[in-house]
Amino acid sequence: MDMEFYILNFIQEHLRNGVLDKLMPIVSFMGKLSLIWIILTAVCLLVKKTRPLGRSLACDMIFNLIACNGIIKTIVGRMRPCVLNTSVNLITSVPIDASFPSGHTLYAFGAATILFIYHKGIGLAAYAFAFLMGFSRMYLYVHFPTDVLFGAIFGVVFAVLAYRIEGWLFEKDKPIFRLKRCQPQDRA
Repeated sequence: MDMEFYILNFIQEHLRNGVLDKLMPIVSFMGKLSLIWIILTAVCLLVKKTRPLGRSLACDMIFNLIACNGIIKTIVGRMRPCVLNTSVNLITSVPIDASFPSGHTLYAFGAATILFIYHKGIGLAAYAFAFLMGFSRMYLYVHFPTDVLFGAIFGVVFAVLAYRIEGWLFEKDKPIFRLKRCQPQDRA
């Protein structure tokens, strides 16, 4: 944890400035209650052409809600850095749930991964936003770096799984995972 506080304190001492003090709360607010992702999902579900994307996003959000918000945060119960170190001047309110993993980062990377699968260009822009979201959580001193890192990892993993399940449910000839069958000549 010393290294994590070192990183957070480095951000506070060397990167904190008036412009980012105004920008980072806005970026973080965009992920609050996952409203941006809920709205994106709803819009995609309403438009026939983007309905598979919307279903993948919805499936991903359900995974994130159950696995991370419902199970992992409850089991790990990690306290937030701003609770453990009260000497930092916060520019945001202290979240009431557990710190690990970062939900903002989780949902942002999940959505970015699904957007990347469906449209590379939009997905790359979404990944840039997801990185900014993760950084904002550390900048605001409400998440440890490992909270953000694992939020990103879980976000990507759950998104790929959600995409596969959406395909399996709605495209009957598409298996969840493609496994290479072992041919007799492959055995040695």
